Amino acid sequence: MQTAREAFSKLKSLAGEWRGSSPYGKDIRLTYEVTGKDSAVIERYRHYWKGELMEDEMVTMYHLSGDDLVLTHYCTLGNQPRMRANLSIDEDVIFEFIGASNLPHPNALRMTGVAFHFIDNDNITQTWSWDGEKKHILPENRSDDYDDIPDSGEGIDTFTLARVKVPMAAE
Repeated sequence: MQTAREAFSKLKSLAGEWRGSSPYGKDIRLTYEVTGKDSAVIERYRHYWKGELMEDEMVTMYHLSGDDLVLTHYCTLGNQPRMRANLSIDEDVIFEFIGASNLPHPNALRMTGVAFHFIDNDNITQTWSWDGEKKHILPENRSDDYDDIPDSGEGIDTFTLARVKVPMAAE
């Protein structure tokens, strides 16, 4: 079983740019940045949907809290799910829902989990899960980006991502 520090080190190793796709046709753009004197990882998420880059980015902050590895996801839905890593799996880092702020309704659509599968240093799979009803999305948070999400119930979206290699500068 891995420790929270070991799992956090894996997340810090993601620093840089990543590109990938989802089965729903999303062209995914992720960046990871280690900040706060190595105490937090910022994930910035954007994607292309139907040829257009989504207007707003989503940000997820990962950090240690005592013996736990936790995250807060700042969603374009306007809510902020919180999750804690389940560290019983040695190779993957899997986060499970522990609560959310700013939900407009108890059954509102929200992210409920994320799993990182580390294939190698330059390739990962990220799977997000959600639950809730789209009918509770506030009008100011509605967009075509949610067309691929069922109106009600649980769902998942898996992204296969590769690290963007920065070419070395010519001397």
